[in-house]
Amino acid sequence: MTLHQTGDLWAGVAAFVLAVIGAGLALLYIRRAGMFDVPNQRSSHTTPTPRGGGIAVVGAVLLVGAGTLPAEKKLSSVFLALIAAVIGLTVLGWLDDRGSIRVRIRLIVHALCGAAVALLVNAIAPVPWPVNLAWLALWVFWSVASINIVNFMDGVDGMIAAQGVVYGVFLFALLPESAAAAHFGLILAGACLGFLVWNWAPAKMFMGDSGSGPLGLFFVIGGALALQGARPALVFLPLFPLFLDALLTILIRMRRGEKLTDAHRTHLYQRLANGGWGHAPVTSVYALGACVAAVVALLVKNASPLAMITAIAAYVLLALLGWKMLHDRFLESDLVGATDSSQPPLATNFKSPKPS
Repeated sequence: MTLHQTGDLWAGVAAFVLAVIGAGLALLYIRRAGMFDVPNQRSSHTTPTPRGGGIAVVGAVLLVGAGTLPAEKKLSSVFLALIAAVIGLTVLGWLDDRGSIRVRIRLIVHALCGAAVALLVNAIAPVPWPVNLAWLALWVFWSVASINIVNFMDGVDGMIAAQGVVYGVFLFALLPESAAAAHFGLILAGACLGFLVWNWAPAKMFMGDSGSGPLGLFFVIGGALALQGARPALVFLPLFPLFLDALLTILIRMRRGEKLTDAHRTHLYQRLANGGWGHAPVTSVYALGACVAAVVALLVKNASPLAMITAIAAYVLLALLGWKMLHDRFLESDLVGATDSSQPPLATNFKSPKPS
């Protein structure tokens, strides 16, 4: 094992320990503050559960990662902007876990987070002008989308934290050992694994908006950093099953003429969990899908463009077929219906029908 790999390993261990301890301390405060996710007809849990523990994941990533900021002045400034964005997003999520924040404020903060990611991409992987403007705008959009989609998909025990573990390890394996993305990947994986100690089914606490939103941003930051040594088509492939479920659910609801701002639990992962599978098996299936995608990406990372495109297309087709088979097996007839009027609409609070 090289010096870089040893350092990355210990950074991941440190993030794990900090997340385990931090989540435990957060749980003590959360209980005293009465920050509980109370079940309703749109929930996938049955007992009131503390929420907001994901703040420990954010703290672990920031504390361990802060010691590895690049010495180059230009990149240091960019990373400071990213840290400020993550902190702002975490504070916003924490306040939302305690109450409710207006959608306009959320959108402004999310857009600022996307702008910080765009600064990173422009510093490490710009493309010729004027295409670069569209390239950076795409990253702003992708950041806002990831923040909200990860929040939407944080609906059963361990789902998002498990995705973070797989994606972090993938980044470490995909990039050269000296790459910032490889180091960041193990820190992210360690922090998410530490939170899984508390969040695996049956969950002792939920991640909450203070964790799910920043984790969505961490995914984009990790992918952006990976542009330094990997092909753009590969850097987000392990997240495909997670984002596929969100995208197809939106499209189906649009086709049926449903109001997208209404709370619901018609994502495939929710129907599987509520249809008899349970939380742990569903989380494991989605993690397995991410692992398969990671293996595909690693196998073709040095292959010809044609081989890479063929492998990605085959995986995407397989994932689509798997989603369709499960979708047809677990029909939505018992889940699609009137919106729970006691819950605020999704567009108002950018929350999934809690919890995780």
